Amino acid sequence: MLYNYINKYTFRGQSFMEIMKTEKGYLTILTGKTDMGKSTITVYDYSELLKVGKRVIFFSYEYCQSIIYNKLISHFKTNWSQLFNLNIIDANGLNLQSLINIVRNKKGNVDAIYIDYLDLLKNSTYPNDKENDPKELEHIQEIVRQLADLAHELDIPVVLLSQTGSSTNFEKSVERLNAFCETVENNNVIKMFIGKGNIIDERIDYSDIVHLILVDGYNLKHYSSINIKEIYND
Repeated sequence: MLYNYINKYTFRGQSFMEIMKTEKGYLTILTGKTDMGKSTITVYDYSELLKVGKRVIFFSYEYCQSIIYNKLISHFKTNWSQLFNLNIIDANGLNLQSLINIVRNKKGNVDAIYIDYLDLLKNSTYPNDKENDPKELEHIQEIVRQLADLAHELDIPVVLLSQTGSSTNFEKSVERLNAFCETVENNNVIKMFIGKGNIIDERIDYSDIVHLILVDGYNLKHYSSINIKEIYND
């Protein structure tokens, strides 16, 4: 899944493959600011799944199908026959219940779900939310809870991207990410933060390097740093 290829870029500590042994039935949230490489990492990830015959549904609230297919073929060497196992849904305006219905109708015929991204899914589900609406967190928690329940129900991994995160206040971003998951009953959420430069690690400050952090409450485990350009050159 999201970390299958990370071993090559291990910075310190365990590899993700050693940690994520129970991804089936789990919701993974990958959050961070714009241009951190979330979509690139995700497209790479499900291209690897497609190459081994896995069936993937990708709900894209941001990019159209042609952009995603171009990334898969041009950058990640996915061939056309492998793309038959990929169902890209242009999800602009698709609310949470409609998304869940689509996935449930594919029960037994899907191995992984990707959703890009939470913030636009929330806007489609709660279109009357105003900026800084006090109910915004409550609405996000409801979306996260239902997606975690869906992953548990179907026993498949669900990967949810989010642009929520602060480039200047990492602790606040972690606090918010933890708050997203407070109402999840099955304890089946893997929380990740992605960020650049010395905000997370003072020893590395290169423009193409991103850091993946596993968030366990307020215990932060920095397992890997990745050069995004290297992914394209694999």
